[in-house]
Amino acid sequence: MNILGINQVQGMFAWFHDSAAALVKDGVLIASAEEERFNKIRHTKGYPYQAIDYCLKAGNIEKKDIDVIAIAHDPFQFLKTKPAGLNPRSLFRKIGNIGVFFVFKKFARREFPKAKIVYVAHHLGHAASAYRCSGFKEANILTIDGSGETETFTFFTGRDGVIKKIWDIKFDDIFGTEKKNSIGFIYSHVTNLLNLGFKAEGKTMGLASYGEPKYDFSTILNIKTHDDFAISRDEVDRLYGHLRRKSGKDPLTQEHKDLAASLQQALENSILNLAKEAHDFSGIKNFCLAGGVALNCNTNSKILGADFCDQIFVQPAANDGGIALGAALEAASTLEKPVNFAMEHAYWGPSFSNEEIEKFLKETKVGYEFHENIESVTADYLAQGKIIGWFQGGMELGPRALCNRSILVDPSVPGMNDVVNMAVKHRESWRPFAPVVIEEDVGKYFDESAKSPFMLLTFFVKPEKRSLLPAITHIDGSSRIQTINEHQNPRCYKLLKEFEKRKGFSVLMNTSFNDKDEPIVATPKDAFRCFFATGFDVLVMGNYLVKKQS
Repeated sequence: MNILGINQVQGMFAWFHDSAAALVKDGVLIASAEEERFNKIRHTKGYPYQAIDYCLKAGNIEKKDIDVIAIAHDPFQFLKTKPAGLNPRSLFRKIGNIGVFFVFKKFARREFPKAKIVYVAHHLGHAASAYRCSGFKEANILTIDGSGETETFTFFTGRDGVIKKIWDIKFDDIFGTEKKNSIGFIYSHVTNLLNLGFKAEGKTMGLASYGEPKYDFSTILNIKTHDDFAISRDEVDRLYGHLRRKSGKDPLTQEHKDLAASLQQALENSILNLAKEAHDFSGIKNFCLAGGVALNCNTNSKILGADFCDQIFVQPAANDGGIALGAALEAASTLEKPVNFAMEHAYWGPSFSNEEIEKFLKETKVGYEFHENIESVTADYLAQGKIIGWFQGGMELGPRALCNRSILVDPSVPGMNDVVNMAVKHRESWRPFAPVVIEEDVGKYFDESAKSPFMLLTFFVKPEKRSLLPAITHIDGSSRIQTINEHQNPRCYKLLKEFEKRKGFSVLMNTSFNDKDEPIVATPKDAFRCFFATGFDVLVMGNYLVKKQS
């Protein structure tokens, strides 16, 4: 059975979901990618035309071969919930969505002639994207975001391949503003108050390390249990509206940093309380997290460090870009047999052979070199302090570059993080960078030895190693690490080993291969353009190397 997962359709009344597609064949994940990587519009919305085309190509099938279209949205979900009030505008949107999906059925019947349409509720899609990729037999599943159809937080249990909803936190009024009782919207609202940019919650998390949690969030975000909480966006404006930055160019004061720190502490405490409540109910010590809030590495690490948690799994596209994947896996589990595998890598996007890369390079008429041992040559340049664009294998799923579409740098060079922020990423000077480290060496440099293959956990750099690794050590000594082993990514593993021969440590600074406000590069052409438009020194694609002339 061929199941296509998508999370948006044409005309859908939703403005927050990053468009994506996924393909599952006979219960096996084949491909998944976000639409932004193809149309070059960051956080793009709408129907994922090009992502679908890629998934079909990766699966070596055509539209006529699709048996099921699994949509990560249930337009009828609000009808199952008793309304607390009535807002005509919101009601129009919800009823309008039903109409939109009737129109989509006609489109799908023409494009995918034998496909059955299955609706998977938003938070169930999140839950499936985590649990069904975790390899856990049983787990507490927490989904936390801005909003689903009717809820903002949901607790599920996963046992023997079956996902069961236990409780949730709904909007105050599902027919109203749709921005009440939302943990995710509180975090976004403070991010907007700080004027850090659209979908820039990760910046707020990074900024929090520069501050102290001095501000009172007891009436803003203070959750003791799922039915004993304070969540109020209005209170943010009432108490701290005077701290609003009018422009992103205005200076970030200590007050702004302290506000971010106060928000981060409130988030961590609230999610930790919800996680403990879930454990107390189920007795399970494995956790799966999904939803945009699950990209908050510091919060994930707080849960992992709690005495009621043994293991945690967060899949690389924990945000809405991953619910197409979740919808496809949940449909496969419902219509065939339960899917539960251990996702060990994030490389579900398009890849390019050496032949395809050389064909493109010939067309550019620039000089290039072929190296059989490209890892050794690249390690030489890294050891010389060069900034490397590293383009290899399948493109990563999710917002983090995981060493296939990465910018790599020697983290021991003082000030290198400032150089990359200014000359390559063109972003704020205070933004931190993450490391990639060989999995078996984590304990040499960091205070934890847990695996973190998707860069979704925060560890602290050992005090005695901070002077060695200044470019990846944040202001508070923390680091959002990626661990890698030879099985997950043989080429990057070999590169780290070669670098270790030259410098004595197996850590590189790793950030996403893109310029400011652009999606991560997908193709050799994307990589080439970014390379020559920014302050890179060397571009490595497959076994080919391009240098800028002095």
